[in-house]
Amino acid sequence: MRYFILIDDLWETSSWDIVSSAFPKGECCCRVLTTTNIEEVALECCDYQYDDIYKMKPLSRDDSANLFFSSVFGSEHNCSEELKNVSYEIVRNCGGLPLGIMSIARFLANEVETLELWQHVKKLLSFSTATSHTSEDMLRNIVCLCYKSLPRHLKTCLQYLTMYPEGCIIWKADLVKQWTAEGFIRETEGEDTNAVADSYFDELVSRGIVQPNRKTYSDEVLSCTVHHMVFDVIKGISIEENFTTALDYSQSITKLPFKVRRLSLHVSNTKYATKPSNISLSQARSLNFYGLAGCLPSTLEFKQLRVLILQLWGDQEEFDLRGIFRLLQLRYVQVTTDMIVKLPANIQRLQYLETLQLNARVENVPSDIVHLPKLLHFRLRDVTLPDNIGCMVSLCTLESLDLSNNSEQNVWGLGEMTNLQDLHLNCSELSDCLKRNLTALASSLGKFGKLRTLVLAPSSGTSMYMDCSRVVSSPPLSLQRLELLPPICIFSRLPEWIGQLKKLRILKIVVRELLSSDVHSLAMLQELNVLSLDVQQSLEETIVFNHKAFPVLRYFKFRCAVVRLAFQAEAMPNLQKLKIEFKAHSGEQYGDMLAGIEHLLNLQEIIGRIGAAADAEESDKTATESALSDATKKLSSIPRFNIRWIHWVEEDVRVFPILDLPGRSSSSGNLLQSPVFSYINITIVQMRST
Repeated sequence: MRYFILIDDLWETSSWDIVSSAFPKGECCCRVLTTTNIEEVALECCDYQYDDIYKMKPLSRDDSANLFFSSVFGSEHNCSEELKNVSYEIVRNCGGLPLGIMSIARFLANEVETLELWQHVKKLLSFSTATSHTSEDMLRNIVCLCYKSLPRHLKTCLQYLTMYPEGCIIWKADLVKQWTAEGFIRETEGEDTNAVADSYFDELVSRGIVQPNRKTYSDEVLSCTVHHMVFDVIKGISIEENFTTALDYSQSITKLPFKVRRLSLHVSNTKYATKPSNISLSQARSLNFYGLAGCLPSTLEFKQLRVLILQLWGDQEEFDLRGIFRLLQLRYVQVTTDMIVKLPANIQRLQYLETLQLNARVENVPSDIVHLPKLLHFRLRDVTLPDNIGCMVSLCTLESLDLSNNSEQNVWGLGEMTNLQDLHLNCSELSDCLKRNLTALASSLGKFGKLRTLVLAPSSGTSMYMDCSRVVSSPPLSLQRLELLPPICIFSRLPEWIGQLKKLRILKIVVRELLSSDVHSLAMLQELNVLSLDVQQSLEETIVFNHKAFPVLRYFKFRCAVVRLAFQAEAMPNLQKLKIEFKAHSGEQYGDMLAGIEHLLNLQEIIGRIGAAADAEESDKTATESALSDATKKLSSIPRFNIRWIHWVEEDVRVFPILDLPGRSSSSGNLLQSPVFSYINITIVQMRST
């Protein structure tokens, strides 16, 4: 086996010991390239062979200046003369360190009118340069300067990141809820608290204090990481101010404060796990625990706890969480484990609880959970909820409700939850309950005036194809994300109401037949940046994407047994990723498969997933691959190109009658297109991994 592996930004020799043990040994010209800021780590990685270490040089004066000016002004030409001279002094004092230059640049980007501030920064950096003995000292001083420049509320939010393990990925959706639960978000009259919290996160990213990790196709940052130098600085400040206390039992433990305000525990081995002594936990507001469930301190000690985050593993089958009903100040609970979680029989005492997120199997759901007055975000894995969920009128997020197992009353109750913004539904099996619930769902959809996300997805290997043309007929116009995922929901044709969803950014849908007129309707969605089309019947005509159609689309996936697509000039001008799935047939000609692909000027990646028809021979497979390869050569710059052969699963359609439901009127305005559902086409498919 030959391999080339790149490992970026190693911080500890212990990490290298773990990673390197996984690589096969041999003399087959294999190579492992690591990057690190720590010389001791570099020496360990190359068995102390100094000749194998390449020390990166600082940026040159010109490169440093280009990085600074492009970050602050777009280019040096946009910089005023009075700022240009001081800019060069600031750049010189950054010592060619990219992180330092970027940090200072983003700090000053919003202060281009304040010459006095720029002069002040120049003086501080000059002093820092004179007193710094190493480039690491200089970078640390720059990070400290950027931290001190933050407004108080951002300093508080930034310090909270030390509750996470160093180097981990931090998800925005979780972090902003934790900030809110801690009370860090300043309430502004007329502004939504969630929007304010999001703006705090976005400002930390824009200032370069945290680094974006994962983005949507509309460039919204979903997760971030913290550079180890930034982490070290804010960790030191947090310890000094007794803001957080972090214990990692794989490392040496320093002296602990008596009164702990926020505790982060990391326990990977019972050998080193000891209960923290001589400290008081009664005032702790947050507990983050990562490790063996048996080493978790008793939650009864945390009388003022607001945030509880548990990532657990161990050899026991169950984890008992029944004691949380005594933690009356709880706002946020997140549990991730492979064990079965036991919740208390009654939870109504948690009157302040805002988020309950259980990434685990749950033995029982408290029946009185529907009466929590402030519950905003509720996420469980494939469980049957208690009756009367319609009482949860404050709920903004519900994930995920199984339409196969939950009561019809609960699905009708969704219509009472008018505050819902994100709704994730799944179907685990075919049942009479599922058929009735689909009818109830159709009636509820039109009542969600604030709904932004609607996802309907399968949750098991055996899946059902349902003709939803008569089930979903008028989703809320506020929708930004609509995913009716295969193999669960299918439309005979693209629904006409799709063209009314003007705010839609993400659309994933399955249709039995696609015509050019359907594509024209989709092209009316000017904000669409992700589109996934799964077409069940082979195309009988070429689907043409017209001039200037889909102006902001970044990702396009198209699945059909036979693909014939044509792109006119300036169609999809911002498309970055194209994924096509189709079948190779005997004697098929593929010259017009991607006509006009050369007009996709910003395309960066092409992915092909190909299944072989029963009559396809090896020559047909070769011709298919050649056609895709030739298509990429028409582009001015050749993008990343990946082809994989897959098993193509055919559908077996059966028809199941659905009776009218007694006591329910099936007409509600324009929600349902007919008074009674006459049938739903359902296909049973056994999924195979490839």
